[in-house]
Amino acid sequence: MKTNMKVHKYFALNTLLLLNMFCFSTTDSFAQENQTRNSVKADKSLSNFDPKYEKIKSRVSYVPGIKVIRGETQLIVPEHESFCPSGSVFKFNNGDIQVYDRRSSDGGKSWYQVEHILENFTYQYPEPNGEVIMFQSANAAGSSSSEGRPEASLQKTDQKGVFEAKFFRSKDNGLSRVSDPAKIYLPEKLSNWTGVLCRNIVGLDDGSLLMSLYCRNAKGNNIERKFRTIVIRSTDQGKTWNYLSTIAFDMTENVRGEGFDETSLLVLRDGKILSFMRSGASYQASLGSFNNNDFDNKMPFSYGKQTPIYMSISNDGGKNWSSADPITSHGVWPDAVQMENGIIAVSYGRPGNWIMFNDNKSESWGPIIPFYNDLYPPDCGNYISMKEVAPNILLVVYSRTNPNDHWQSELVGTYFNVKRVVE
Repeated sequence: MKTNMKVHKYFALNTLLLLNMFCFSTTDSFAQENQTRNSVKADKSLSNFDPKYEKIKSRVSYVPGIKVIRGETQLIVPEHESFCPSGSVFKFNNGDIQVYDRRSSDGGKSWYQVEHILENFTYQYPEPNGEVIMFQSANAAGSSSSEGRPEASLQKTDQKGVFEAKFFRSKDNGLSRVSDPAKIYLPEKLSNWTGVLCRNIVGLDDGSLLMSLYCRNAKGNNIERKFRTIVIRSTDQGKTWNYLSTIAFDMTENVRGEGFDETSLLVLRDGKILSFMRSGASYQASLGSFNNNDFDNKMPFSYGKQTPIYMSISNDGGKNWSSADPITSHGVWPDAVQMENGIIAVSYGRPGNWIMFNDNKSESWGPIIPFYNDLYPPDCGNYISMKEVAPNILLVVYSRTNPNDHWQSELVGTYFNVKRVVE
């Protein structure tokens, strides 16, 4: 009986967390809006989502105003050795879609191997510029182990507060790349901290770029040892980046396990910027374990607890941010997309893979869909990426680990048809 009461309390708490959300203000002019900044010249074949899936009850999720239909799941990258088999997906201006080291030029019908691995830090300017820029990169196709890991650490220079990171440019939609290392300038307080670039580069209407970075002082006090998420800004197409603002940091001892990290930025079409952040969800806790004494399982933080994904909002181009609010009960490595129809999708993982939606008008999320759960690889379990690859169609990319060899994983993509429903 006590166990049942705890379960009921747990789900009640989850419901409250999911409802504790800022209201997104917007207009009803979705029909008149142009395609997003990275619009494509042609949507190719994916706009014809197989209608049979809408007639299968177990594939359809619905809340008032939004219907989500789960489509096919296809193998994209065959099984290979990987320490961190994180999903990565990007749609280029010419309509090509790339996942890891596989590319499709026919809307996802077929995939072929290319020379370089896709980085999660990829951004492409709108036409006529069309330049593709990315951090890290230069990982060769066919690589294994930790190649393609979804984060990049800053490298210190001999100048205080000045860091360097691998940075690349492409003039042919990411097929070839030229090295152009970037400089990152941080405040003196952070000059001896360790910093990690994560997730995505976003562009603003004024031509500037924003990128999230989480950092900490491993030798500092209890507050400094926890991660904080900051925003860096570039006004010269990624050559130099400067500290702009701090999104969130943790003043508590035992509420969140890690502070705030693994941030995904999303620029809405009304100019508002949303930030989605991990706060814990340790590897052991996601497996139902609280043992941090086994060296093989030991993680950077001993606080074995599931903690939420948090969200913060900026209304002034990333200079200032609202207090971070929890929007899930758990999760790591959130990704976020605003679709052409205005609906916002957020994916997150651990334990399991999840995707949830918001109509950009209300305070609540829904539908909230668990779509995959299985054995974890040695690290980065349930790391997911997604892109709108055709109107109303999301391609969600994630790994599936060999249940008999956790060093072997394949990357797959599941298509979701996300519709606005007029009641």
